[in-house]
Amino acid sequence: MTPPQTTSRAKRGPRWVACLCALGAGLTATLAGGTAARADDKAGAVALFREAGELVDAGQPARACPKYEESLRLYDSVNTRYFLADCYERIGKMASAWAQFLEVAARVRASGDPAKEAKARERAAAVQPKVSRLTVVVEAASTPGLEVKRDGTPVGPGQWGVPMPVDAGTHVVEASAPGKRPWTAQVEVEPGGATSTLVVRALEGDPASADAGGDGSGRRTLALVTGGAGLVAVGVGTALGFAAKARFDESRPFCNGDRCDQRGMDIRDGAVARANVATVVFGVSLAAIAGGGVLWFTAPSPSKGASVGLTPTVGGALVRGSF
Repeated sequence: MTPPQTTSRAKRGPRWVACLCALGAGLTATLAGGTAARADDKAGAVALFREAGELVDAGQPARACPKYEESLRLYDSVNTRYFLADCYERIGKMASAWAQFLEVAARVRASGDPAKEAKARERAAAVQPKVSRLTVVVEAASTPGLEVKRDGTPVGPGQWGVPMPVDAGTHVVEASAPGKRPWTAQVEVEPGGATSTLVVRALEGDPASADAGGDGSGRRTLALVTGGAGLVAVGVGTALGFAAKARFDESRPFCNGDRCDQRGMDIRDGAVARANVATVVFGVSLAAIAGGGVLWFTAPSPSKGASVGLTPTVGGALVRGSF
């Protein structure tokens, strides 16, 4: 069977119209019998499904596809998924169409309908030669914490170096890792089954990051600042301690041992308050000095960065950096 391209269903004759009507009726019946979705979601899914069909009939598949997508989101129906795949094919999103046709085939097989399964697989087979692919090659795959994304979606290590089906057009690939400068590149994937390759080389160190795998200067600077603040706090604590002792000595004329008049009690209370503050400051200063020492001795050793480039290649763009 020849896959539909841009002709509307209205031009395909009574058989296609009857098929669509049956599909719409089947979708409606399925929605009416379900209990998982809310009633208003079901009604909205049916309305969007019908509106999308009218747009396809009017030769506007680009406007129809988002409505099929929303209908499917509201209520997951094999019928809607099939027509969404058909819509994707009409607008040239061959990878998306192929994936949806295969998903439909798997679902109707599970429901025990070999005829529908065969039809869905026939459509998938017709689309497959037109599916373009993008290979993401990661040279610095051993970089700790390396994360690669394509169009915002994570590209796991299992996909690295593998030609993955993608819709034709512009794709954005990002790479990032702790202590490294993030990297972004765009690659244009041609339609008609073309294959493009993008190479992600070793990321450059980020000097602004305290955890960067560079010369460790950021962490050492922080260590000096922290340790210096600790030393200043030691001085402040010492001064407060001496002030507390001097204040305590002022109470002696008004006290006889541990017995004091009101003036002596007030003076000693002030001395105790200063001593307490001095104790807290000493504790903070020791913690700051210890923290500065840890930062200094754990600062990474100097290391070299790497670059990203663009290189042409033969056979595609090689960027371095019920139905």
